[in-house]
Amino acid sequence: MNGALLLAALASVVFGASDYTGGMAARRGNAMLVTCFSGLGALAILLVALPFIHGAPSHADLAWGGAAGVFGAAGATLIYTSLALGPVSVASPVFCLIGLSVPVLFGVLNGNRPSALGWSGIVLAVISIPLLTAGSDMSDGAARARIRKTLVVASLAGLVAGAFLISVSRIGAHAGLAPLFIARATAIGLFVVVFLARRMPLLPPPPTRRLALAAGVLDSAANVLFWISSQRAPLALAATLVSLAPATTVLLARFLLGERWSMTQRIGLLVALVAGGLISHG
Repeated sequence: MNGALLLAALASVVFGASDYTGGMAARRGNAMLVTCFSGLGALAILLVALPFIHGAPSHADLAWGGAAGVFGAAGATLIYTSLALGPVSVASPVFCLIGLSVPVLFGVLNGNRPSALGWSGIVLAVISIPLLTAGSDMSDGAARARIRKTLVVASLAGLVAGAFLISVSRIGAHAGLAPLFIARATAIGLFVVVFLARRMPLLPPPPTRRLALAAGVLDSAANVLFWISSQRAPLALAATLVSLAPATTVLLARFLLGERWSMTQRIGLLVALVAGGLISHG
């Protein structure tokens, strides 16, 4: 198996766990406060890793890091909001499907040409994501309205998340972790400015803080894994593997929240696993 794509697959699992954890925190507190506070956990991971991954970032690398911070702040807030609205089995696949399409299209336009196996895996990944959304309760008007709102927020989250992945992939292999550190610092700075302007508290409620920090730690680890993968594998393939994060998020929701699966969702998980295998060899 291609080692870079294995890292992308691992990033997918960690992203999925981060999304779930952040979404659960956002159910107990303001999504923006949760996202900002999670940045402290993310910065802690980067500070620990900085001495081990040396680099010499260019001005362009730092600029892409700043752009990633802007998109990351907005994207994480929207992702956590959509997951808090729920159901998780609807929100996560939708924002990942849209988030996948943006970097894959960007990669293809920039000359990435996956093999036949890789393209087959991409097609199956796209098929698997809507299958994962099937079986949600649409039996009453309130449920339909909530799911429509979830779909709108999740779609916006996907667009912004796609821009974030592109920004991270544009950071050079020589840059080290400094641009990712800049990204987190930029995101936290933007939130603080917004909070002060709105006279909002700077900290989320105490019950959400551990979950928020855990989400930040996981998200930062996933970002590092994706960045390394995107330097060594075609962006279209790495981004597609990362887009399979809903499999992890839906599994966690199934076992920890008791969300029910339909047969179609089970098929979707199987298709997602097959897609990951094809991509890892493509």
